[in-house]
Amino acid sequence: MENPPKRFYLFDDFCLDVENCQLLRRGEVIALPPKVFDTLRVMVENRGRILDKEFLMKSLWPDTFVEDGTLAQYVFLLRKTLNEESNGQRYIETVPRRGYRFVAPVQEVSNANVSEPPLSISIPAQTNGTHLFEASSVNGKGSTSAKPLLTESTPQSVAIKAASGNRFKLAIAAISLFLLISLSLGYFFLRQNPSPLLTNQNMQITRLTVNGKAGIPVLSPDGKYVAYRVDDAGKQSVWLRQIAAANSVPIVPAAEMELTGLSFSPDGNFLYYTAYQRPPIYGALYRVPVLGGSAVKLIEDVDSSIAFSPDGKRIAFIRLAPLEGDSFIFTANADGSQQQKLATRKLPDYFHFEGGLAWSPDGTLIACPTGSSGNNGPFMNLVAVNAKSGQETVLTTQEWRRTGQVVWRNDGSGLVAVARKKDSPLASDQLWFFPFPKGEPRKITNDLNAYEGVNLSQDSRKLVTVQSAKVANFWLVPEADASRAVQIGGQSIDNHAHRLGLTWTPSGKLIYGSYASGNADLWQMDADGQRQQQLTTDANIDLAPAVSFDGRYLVFVSDRGGGFSIWRMDADGLNAFRLTQGQADHLPCFTPDGEWVFYTASTHEQPTVWKVPTKGGTAIQFSSTSSFSPTVSPDGKWVAMFIAVPKALLYKLAIIPTTGGDPTKIFDVVPPDIPVVRWSADSRMVTYVDTKQGVSNIWGQPIDGSPAKQLTDFKSDRIFRFAWSPDGKSLVCERGFYVNDVVLMSDFLVS
Repeated sequence: MENPPKRFYLFDDFCLDVENCQLLRRGEVIALPPKVFDTLRVMVENRGRILDKEFLMKSLWPDTFVEDGTLAQYVFLLRKTLNEESNGQRYIETVPRRGYRFVAPVQEVSNANVSEPPLSISIPAQTNGTHLFEASSVNGKGSTSAKPLLTESTPQSVAIKAASGNRFKLAIAAISLFLLISLSLGYFFLRQNPSPLLTNQNMQITRLTVNGKAGIPVLSPDGKYVAYRVDDAGKQSVWLRQIAAANSVPIVPAAEMELTGLSFSPDGNFLYYTAYQRPPIYGALYRVPVLGGSAVKLIEDVDSSIAFSPDGKRIAFIRLAPLEGDSFIFTANADGSQQQKLATRKLPDYFHFEGGLAWSPDGTLIACPTGSSGNNGPFMNLVAVNAKSGQETVLTTQEWRRTGQVVWRNDGSGLVAVARKKDSPLASDQLWFFPFPKGEPRKITNDLNAYEGVNLSQDSRKLVTVQSAKVANFWLVPEADASRAVQIGGQSIDNHAHRLGLTWTPSGKLIYGSYASGNADLWQMDADGQRQQQLTTDANIDLAPAVSFDGRYLVFVSDRGGGFSIWRMDADGLNAFRLTQGQADHLPCFTPDGEWVFYTASTHEQPTVWKVPTKGGTAIQFSSTSSFSPTVSPDGKWVAMFIAVPKALLYKLAIIPTTGGDPTKIFDVVPPDIPVVRWSADSRMVTYVDTKQGVSNIWGQPIDGSPAKQLTDFKSDRIFRFAWSPDGKSLVCERGFYVNDVVLMSDFLVS
């Protein structure tokens, strides 16, 4: 019996293997989720034709409803996979108001005797503008073992600010690190049925951006325009789009700065934004005309977006004093004059600056997301602050894992906010409605997307938000040589799982945190990504693993005892034992002799470094200075950690003897987004992630004081977590990129 003919589509360096559902480049498999592969297949099979949305939707999801933006997101991911921007080759053309067209020259190979995908092709020349699609001879062999794409999505970042954010993110590190650990859209790209599970089935969703680089959207009061931030190659800018048309114009030019909040003036004539120069220390409030003009600085030392009073005469904002552990709500005139302190919180209580503020329609209250630490560890809620007295009233009757940006409805009947319940099993942030003055909160969205930020039009009939996704993979990098990096692992990485940690065992296995089970658990796999095994199976959050140098014990962070504390278990996952009794302990590490576990604790107003005997016993404070993220050198002589430098108003990398005392060295290395550093195997260098122009690499700071050096040479993507093998010869890291786009929702509330 003859074998059925095999089909291959060849373009540039790529080979689309239809029978095995694989995309290869120069013989190497590029893992794609099923629907993303199908999108490429349909485009290539219909190359040269303009394919409208209706045709593609019917081809890809013939019996399933999906939102409009899903297709645009898949096309964006294909462009990223094909690396259009970097290699200058154009594959997919967007035809405005019509659809998409695959424009690269393609050769189709169909041969019953071909058993392996070809490695290379020779594209015929074009004749009279028409591509010649002719079969060519096959040479070489390709890989046939596909690895499913490891996917993640990212909602809000943690509320502690690292090097790329502002001061308070560092100051409240221990309080909020676990509070805002987010969960995954990890199943988004693998679902066969990606239709949203909306609470309100009449909700209309329109995607306003498709570049995957958008953030912090805000609607003009009349609902006709949306302003949003664009993150591109390490620079940020602000763009304005007319909703009824597909045109966008920049109103704040791209620069190396951090933008944390956008607000329209009530008359819609001006846009206010908070910006931090780099390195970020103090934020400043700026005002720019919507129709174009120069920005004017209004207020120094602003750490949030602003909220306008109903009459537009006053504004409210958050100001932070991180080294004192204080956060404040201030009010001022709209031009920045007559600043007045309205309310104060002191750690472990704080006003959540990333969520911003919302002034009630009657002008009496200012709503704000807040954080606290209770008997069951850190939590968040919403409060209303009296606009005259500063007195707080709690708006939520339960503790929340996260509360983010908040906005009032125009009739004062409630608030819309980004939030996540504390008991949420799959903790992607959703949009919620909180009735006022009382009533049970209910979800506006209920799907596998993650949402960042929310803003309402003046009539409360429309809202804008960001749907966020993250695509990432584990990579094995021999000797830190990026050219030899190999993708490993065969399962999905879930949203923000990189915050759950990664480490090696002495035997050469990898321990990592994942939401693959639907819960935050620790997993183990071989260094080649094979033989994944779940180590923790309880219903609690388990994260931040560290393995003893002899491989006998594993320590990690868990909330299984109430609050976040350090636990120890055998390397096989058995005999779990609680080591610390804190409510916000995190980032543990062993000493080489296995006698001690160092960790960060937030038992006081500031995070500090402590140590506890591995066998159990009384914890001892190691540092009195505000500090976090300790890691002990392999030779046992040094502890690297981030400590507060009051004069610089920043945390910096310090080297301290394990016997204690003052730092012997302080380097100009500020905490990255995930504040984790790793020692080199010879104890001569501390390594960390540094992201420049949107691309991450591993850098090393020699402790002898010589200049830092770049260790990897990746040309694209970000690094989310990393770990060195015990011998220092292999690096494993999680690399990928974010996909963030602005969406407009209408008819979004249940009556």
